[in-house]
Amino acid sequence: MRQRMSRRALLAVGVVMTVVPVSAVHAAVAKPTPPQLEEKEVDVPVVNGSFSQPSIAIGSKKEWEQVDGTAPLYWGRQTADSAAGVVVAAGKYRAGRGERGQAVRVDALLAADGDLPVGTGKHLKTRLWDVRQGSRITLRFAYSPTTNAEKCKSTGKDKDPKEEQRKQIQLHVLNEKEHVWDGTVEAPTFTKRTFDNGKKKEEFEVGEAKWKEVELQYTAKTDNPRVAFALTDVKYGKDEKNQKDVSAECHPMIAAVSARQRPIEVDKSSRKSDLPPAKAYQGNDYTGDVSAALDACADTANRCTFTLNQRYSYGYYDRPRPVGEVYENCTFSESQASAALRDRRRVVYRERSFDSGTQAGKTQFLDSSSHDGLTGEDLSHDVSHVAPKEPGVAKDKEQAVPGAAAVHFAAAYEKVRDQPWQWSRTVERDIDVVTPKNHASWVEVSAARERADGHYTVTDKTGSQDAGSSNKAIHRLFITYDGPSRITSDRVFQRHGTLSPTEIARCKTHRPLPYTPAEDPVVPYDPKDRDVPDESLTPGTAVSARPKPNPSASAS
Repeated sequence: MRQRMSRRALLAVGVVMTVVPVSAVHAAVAKPTPPQLEEKEVDVPVVNGSFSQPSIAIGSKKEWEQVDGTAPLYWGRQTADSAAGVVVAAGKYRAGRGERGQAVRVDALLAADGDLPVGTGKHLKTRLWDVRQGSRITLRFAYSPTTNAEKCKSTGKDKDPKEEQRKQIQLHVLNEKEHVWDGTVEAPTFTKRTFDNGKKKEEFEVGEAKWKEVELQYTAKTDNPRVAFALTDVKYGKDEKNQKDVSAECHPMIAAVSARQRPIEVDKSSRKSDLPPAKAYQGNDYTGDVSAALDACADTANRCTFTLNQRYSYGYYDRPRPVGEVYENCTFSESQASAALRDRRRVVYRERSFDSGTQAGKTQFLDSSSHDGLTGEDLSHDVSHVAPKEPGVAKDKEQAVPGAAAVHFAAAYEKVRDQPWQWSRTVERDIDVVTPKNHASWVEVSAARERADGHYTVTDKTGSQDAGSSNKAIHRLFITYDGPSRITSDRVFQRHGTLSPTEIARCKTHRPLPYTPAEDPVVPYDPKDRDVPDESLTPGTAVSARPKPNPSASAS
């Protein structure tokens, strides 16, 4: 059943002041204060920052034997297994981080311009999801030279260091294109040790990890900033024109990537009709293709979830707006009481939802999973994640592909806030109005609204971003919803104030009266009755900011 009446509106009475202080006018148009950093530092989840996915099975391998791994999940580009590097298995002479601690070998190389390669080049990168531009990030990680003595062979000829691929290598950390850390990983060292292989004792060359911890701080340049690890100086040979590539097995390792942040405070300056843009990613690559992410969420072969970001979700009161008619009392009685006009009027107003995903497309119409309270005319322009169900309403040709995205959002919101999301609300009220002489009366509404920030994560049903059982691409869509609040009451203001100069002039004009004599039928109205031009107001000017009435033009 459609919701036709809200009893939660707050009725208040306000009076328009005839004089507005200049400071108040300036304050009304002043730019909002830029958001600042929060006081406390909080954790930032790093997807597979421990490089435990995939888990490398040791099997029957001896402790001195290397185990070939695969690419770490979720550290590449658009697919889960596209990272430039391989996981190093746990073990004293492998990752060297305890029985279960894995690491990853860095195989990503910087391009000539100092950034990651474009095109088909592989990257070893992730993103700090839900970190906003301007937040202060603390990043921690560890690095070590390789331990792979089996495949990182010595190439030194006549002990010439320029001919040795077992060399120190430059490691770089990038925040987007900015180098936030550059370091030198020392050359790997290997020793010969004797092991009992079950039949006899043998001597093998092994390496031992030399882990060094790094902590660095920087400011996020964008939302969901990219963190990438890459190498330079991976050539060797004394002939500079004919240098060779250092074997990948000689590349250094990294491990235990973690992050914290001092979040930037929420920016509340965006209007509901101009929400922060939705951002779509496939894997760790920004695509901007909002429709593709929503289509992936709508595909029943995928697993789609919505995560509400409570830090950047909030309730607020919208700007007051007039609803209904303005009633003007032109009465010229000496008695103030007898000149007052009493009236009962019905006030109807409607609130609806907005979302940045729809605004990123063609239109800015309602995006909802429920059509309660919507008329057929509304539905004809409804760009929704689910098809209209009301009979006789044809689906708009420009409507988005039907799916479950909005349903996932509404379910996640209700689970966290313990209140269902309200896609639309229609309110009807009967208000008794008393308008003094030479005054106007009207009604304004300051609607209570909720802004919900969060993101969709889409994987196939066989896996998720927390279980390394799927190599399918992950879609993420960061989106903002804005709709009428169920938690806070609306504010309804019954207003009255002095007439404007235009209204006063109109009150002094003659009543429109048609002439009746047959000999002059072509003059329908009194020629003395002329309308007066409205005073010039910039669109959106607050009622309280309009020009002060001229006392000399006041009606007596």
